[in-house]
Amino acid sequence: MTRPRRFMSRWRDFIEEESEHQWLSFAVFAIVIIIGAVLIDWSNELSGVNLGSSDSANGKVIDVAGDAILYDTDDGREISLNGEAAPAPYATCLERHNEIVYACLGDPGLIYVHDEGNDGITGWQVMSLSENVTVVDISGNNLAMLMIVQDGTSTTLAAMFLTPEVLVSPLTSHDNDMHLAVIEPTATGWLVGGGWKASPGFLGSNPTSPPMYEMVLDVTWDGESAPSIEIIHLGGEGVIHSILPTNNGFVAAGTDDSVLINGKEATSLGIASQSATVDKRGDVWFFGEIGSTNVAIYSDDEISIEKLPDPLHITPEYSVIDDSGTIAIHGVNGNDEISSLSIDTDARLSFTSLRGMMDLGFILVSLMVISLMMWNVVESIRTGKVF
Repeated sequence: MTRPRRFMSRWRDFIEEESEHQWLSFAVFAIVIIIGAVLIDWSNELSGVNLGSSDSANGKVIDVAGDAILYDTDDGREISLNGEAAPAPYATCLERHNEIVYACLGDPGLIYVHDEGNDGITGWQVMSLSENVTVVDISGNNLAMLMIVQDGTSTTLAAMFLTPEVLVSPLTSHDNDMHLAVIEPTATGWLVGGGWKASPGFLGSNPTSPPMYEMVLDVTWDGESAPSIEIIHLGGEGVIHSILPTNNGFVAAGTDDSVLINGKEATSLGIASQSATVDKRGDVWFFGEIGSTNVAIYSDDEISIEKLPDPLHITPEYSVIDDSGTIAIHGVNGNDEISSLSIDTDARLSFTSLRGMMDLGFILVSLMVISLMMWNVVESIRTGKVF
């Protein structure tokens, strides 16, 4: 017991008001504060950021679904399935639904499919549609499939059931010039996002080059007629590039703003982005333009801003998370060269990160200070001193 008491008494010498060591203790305290401030500033940088990605594609990834990857190379667009690549110059999408991967390769009246659950199928199979439509994107919801199809210079919607005879519904008729890009299934149908191109001279806009406005549609289908649409969000100049499911609804991310959608209500989040994805916790990550120094993260109705170790060196065009929890961001750098970035989403919350070590250090120091205070209180009570 002698050594611990001697140690604690030495600590009391340093903190006594008239101690001869008070200037030394003040200097040590000031150094600790300065070092702590520097470490706290460093810990504000997002951990787990690395150049490159784990994707096997030798190019700029456009879309990923199951074992299939769609990507651009210097020689053109290609599609890879189980490591075997083939040219796909007009391909636009990949979608996985019920262990089936669907590919939109730009061939009118055709969709390509691959059954990941059937080991006997090694490549793409052709699914012929009843209508000669060019499918731009596709999304499944139970046995129904919603498709964005090319309609002249704009796009519209069609639907079908997954039955042996693939009957395509009539096309959705609308007066607006819609440029639809993304689909996400919901409990009652789908959310579809993209842009609405204004009429020439709309609100004083340039009549020769009218702007595009962010738009989100709520889509339902009765199984017979054309899909029904309802505009639930029409935003500022830009386009919706991603619709992502979260723990609190859906986030529609756009180049002008992003909105949280619950039912048919859209609430602005005040975040503009070029690409976005959702991690395995349901948090949405927003990536801005080239040169951005921060990443915005939406989690449980709260938005946090994480500082990047270095400014974003690419213009993000596509982002996706893999099974390990790593986000891959693909795009082009300032020299228009294909490049990528990866972020380990677990690293920022890990105790092995600088921020985690700071938190652990704070806990340990706090416990030590509290223990010292409690020891002084107990010692004062034992000796009958006033404290």
